Formats: sequence, C-alpha cells, structure tokens
Amino acid sequence: MISNYCSFCGTKLKNTDEICPSCGKTISEEQYAGIERIGAGGTGYAETIDHESFAAYRKKLKKTVRIILPIIALVIAIGLMFMGVGPAGSIFAGICMLVLMFAVAAVQGRKKPDWEGTVTKKSYSHIRKKGADSHIYKIHFRTDSGGNKTQTWRSHTSVYDYLQEGDRVRFLGSIGTPYAFEKYDKSADESIPCVCCGHLMDPRYTFCTLCGGFLLKR
Repeated sequence: MISNYCSFCGTKLKNTDEICPSCGKTISEEQYAGIERIGAGGTGYAETIDHESFAAYRKKLKKTVRIILPIIALVIAIGLMFMGVGPAGSIFAGICMLVLMFAVAAVQGRKKPDWEGTVTKKSYSHIRKKGADSHIYKIHFRTDSGGNKTQTWRSHTSVYDYLQEGDRVRFLGSIGTPYAFEKYDKSADESIPCVCCGHLMDPRYTFCTLCGGFLLKR
C-alpha cells in the first residue's frame, strides 16, 4: 500500500521518503513484525474522538471542494454554450449549478449528533439507468435510545463490507464524515476503517497512511 502519511505519527510523507522525517520510523511493514495484526484493534471504544487530524482532514476536504466545484461549473457553462445556449444563459446556469453543488457539499460535510447502536440489517440496490447505473448501499441501525438510523452510500464503501449484522457500533457525527463508524469489538478484525476517508487500514497502525487520519481503536 502506498504510504502518503506515516502510520506511526501521521506526518505527510514525500514519495522518496524511506524514513519518517518527524518520528524517525522506517516506512516499512517490518516495523510491525513483532505485533499480531489480528487483535490489534482491541475491544472497546477509543478514548480519543477529537484528534486534531480530524479537523485537518475536514479543512483539506473543504479546500479541495472550493477548487474542484468552480471548475465543474465552468465546464458545464462552456458545454451549454457549445450546445447553443447563449453566453448569458450559460453563465447563469453555471452559477446556479455552482451554488447548488456548494450547498450539497455543505450538507454532506456538516457535523451530526453522535450515537451508539447495533447493526440490524444491510441492503444493496442496483438501479439500471441509461448512461450510468446507480448503486445504493445501506446499513440500518437500532440506536440505544430506541430509534432507527440508516446510513446510505451511493458508491461502494469498505465500511459497508466491514460492518455486519449484530455489530455494536458508535457513530461519531462530530467528525463530519459518512465513514465515522467505530465497532466496539475489533479483536477479530484484520483491518479497521479510517473514520475520515473510509479506507481499511492495518489495525496495528496509529494513523491512516492514505489521508493521515487518526485510527480509532483500543
């Protein structure tokens, strides 16, 4: 796996780094040779749920969105002009699309209340459409307060595969990502998801090597 960040301290790495410039650890799996992978995640919820790496990830994500969305809106406006729509109409449509995309991004990235519960059901839908198919992944939960929650992903996510019916979990909405699920019992897991980017990581790691997010474990 490519290491963009040090798995020990979360420092951003260069492609040529073989040793972390911050903690001095070698960028190699050999560092974990004496530690069992299965069971490294432990049992119980992590005590640290407000690590500085979470805020840094949200800031980086917002910066990326501010760069990408205007580019998409510009491409749409130019495309409309080529389709015969006048300059004024194309610009107006591009601005409207930009506002809409920023609104959607703001809603998706907002913080939500934290809660704990149990996975009750998983479902998958494949909707065939002309041009592009739609894949919908859902996990249903029963919360400790007696309510029901559903998490939906429109594209495949490792968190959907990771969580199984009967798993006790907590959702840390305060982290502000759709992947912020931590399973209570991680003692039999070979991998655990990063609550920032959602990618599965070696539970012996302290930080996600793809985004630098702090891994929640015991």
